[in-house]
Amino acid sequence: MKTILLAGVPKSPNLGDGLIAYTINRMIRMRGSYRIIHFDLLDGRCPEEETPSEAAPVVRLNAAGLKKRATPDWMRMLKAYWLHRAKDSVMLGQVREAVAEADAVFIGGGHLLIDTYLTFPLSVRRVAREAKRQRKPLHIVFVGARGPWSLPAKRWFLEACRYAETIAVRDADSREFLLAMDASLADKTVALADPALYTLEAFPRLPAGSGTDRVPASRSARNRPVVGLGIMDPHEMKRHSAFRWERDECADWWRDAAIELTSRGLQVNVFTNGSATDNAFVEMYVKPRCAGLEGVQFLGYPTTVAGLVERIAACEAVIAQRLHACIPALSMMKPTYGLIWDQKLSSIFRELGLESHLVDFRRPASSAIAAMRLTEAPAGRFPELIRLKKEELYRHMGRILA
Repeated sequence: MKTILLAGVPKSPNLGDGLIAYTINRMIRMRGSYRIIHFDLLDGRCPEEETPSEAAPVVRLNAAGLKKRATPDWMRMLKAYWLHRAKDSVMLGQVREAVAEADAVFIGGGHLLIDTYLTFPLSVRRVAREAKRQRKPLHIVFVGARGPWSLPAKRWFLEACRYAETIAVRDADSREFLLAMDASLADKTVALADPALYTLEAFPRLPAGSGTDRVPASRSARNRPVVGLGIMDPHEMKRHSAFRWERDECADWWRDAAIELTSRGLQVNVFTNGSATDNAFVEMYVKPRCAGLEGVQFLGYPTTVAGLVERIAACEAVIAQRLHACIPALSMMKPTYGLIWDQKLSSIFRELGLESHLVDFRRPASSAIAAMRLTEAPAGRFPELIRLKKEELYRHMGRILA
């Protein structure tokens, strides 16, 4: 039995990253009998038989004050490097042991090829260098890539990419960016799709939801169709995009959306992807504004990937901002609308033929909701595109496992 080392960020508090690990795991096992070592790039080796259970959620708003905004990038980079050095001996020992056990090393799942003040560049370099030192095949799988990259980040990321036998990115924009960094990577770099399209295969016992033969339609206690609102702290937009949306304005938009939806006879379920700052934003900004609104339910904040998937599956339609609130819903063929903010979300929606399902938050919520077809599953070329994207993912996994 071959052993695969899968290095990503499965322990991220944003459960979308854990969902990617689950779905890649499922794709590997669909290709045969493999032992998989899960390794968190930032936290180390994961227990192989760990069965996560719901725990107390973390509710903590990210700082947005002047002090944080005034901190220069070089200080953030220095801090990241210091933290890396402080735990390097422990992490490197775990990496060496895991690579020694593996027949092949996969780095991937998530938006890994970004320069988070050196955090990801340093972590990717650690695994890639060890794979090269032990002469183990390296594959970079289903990642997002985006700049800007600092000079050391560019050096370390390209070092990993040049050693890798294959590179699979999850959208065309990521491939274009990566080849702009090094055109020589073209022959081994492919743009595929996000592995979360395999959510149903990874979670075959989903509760009541909608959109597939295996997931029957859901209804609220009053037999009203359920629309899920997947809410993100808009402060995250400042870290990853050029868009700006103040917290009060954002909370007002979601309140207005809830009012519009309930006025149309729909039940509203509010959920998050489990990030502490998303949870806190909902708790402190959105929930007070929706107090007293009939037909609006605030779900418990998920602490496991299964919990997140169950919340999405229990809705008939989803309006969300986090990519991995949208993709699981799309994989279940639910009407899904994504609020613009990060290029990766817009790129993936366009590649699935769903550009009309991108929502500009600067548009009043009432008119945005009025334009949505929340009781109609995505039609046109979408079902066929989903099938083709999944086939491409499956074939690529077979090639790199051979």
